[in-house]
Amino acid sequence: MKKLAFIPSILLALIFVSCDKVDYPDESSNNNNDSTDGNIYVRKVLLEDYTGHKCGNCPAAAIVAENLYKQYNGKVVTIAVHAGFFAKTSSTHPTSYTTTAGNDWDGSAGFGVSAVGNPNGMVNRKNYAGNGLIQKESKWPTTVSLALNDTYILGLEIKPSYDVPSRMLNTSVIARFKTSYPNNVKFNLVLIEDSIIGPQTDYSKSPDYVPNYVFMHMLRESINGTWGSNLKVTPIAPKDSVSVSFPNFAIKTGFNDKHLYLVAFAYDATNKEVLQVEKVKMR
Repeated sequence: MKKLAFIPSILLALIFVSCDKVDYPDESSNNNNDSTDGNIYVRKVLLEDYTGHKCGNCPAAAIVAENLYKQYNGKVVTIAVHAGFFAKTSSTHPTSYTTTAGNDWDGSAGFGVSAVGNPNGMVNRKNYAGNGLIQKESKWPTTVSLALNDTYILGLEIKPSYDVPSRMLNTSVIARFKTSYPNNVKFNLVLIEDSIIGPQTDYSKSPDYVPNYVFMHMLRESINGTWGSNLKVTPIAPKDSVSVSFPNFAIKTGFNDKHLYLVAFAYDATNKEVLQVEKVKMR
């Protein structure tokens, strides 16, 4: 059956995502395997899982995403986007996990994933081998394997500096291009959070109401807006590099800063295809 976190940040960048808990690997280091001597390049994949706390089939999709992460040793980066009908609040599911960015990505000016039905998702925001841009979780393994063979265009390095008492975050993102590229490239820098506890409908359980479900990879906020910022405009040549900075970003008190990660993904400004993604623990 087809069932089905960005609070706008006015501090938009100055340019320069029981009970049923799964053990997730530690990602405290930013090991993107992009060496400065040019010998090692690793293509990573963005998997966007569109979900909702009232979507009874969505926990099964989350397990598929996590298995792919483990299978490919962290080369698959998941963002769980709460959006659409099954992400709405109710008396039994009172907390909203939707975000401005997630709603925009899911809306009519975006990709319309939840309109197809949840759970569904996208791999690199690209249609691989005619499998469709929006896919059920049963197709994610095949599509991810194809995506990992995409040409390595650029590497991303995220360098966060977080002050615990003030909850202020300063981040720089460095992009290094290995090849030339014909189109302008943009990027998003977002916050995702693990280990959020709340009620979830789960049809694999009886009863199917799970009051203390553990949400992982949840989109919480985009630091540089729904559609991000310009990263590099053409001409783009091999060995081009660029650094952008986002100072003095306030982490909301409702977020657990010990469980926050930064995810940066670069994408083609023309067709929105994701070219590279990187993830690092915030603190």
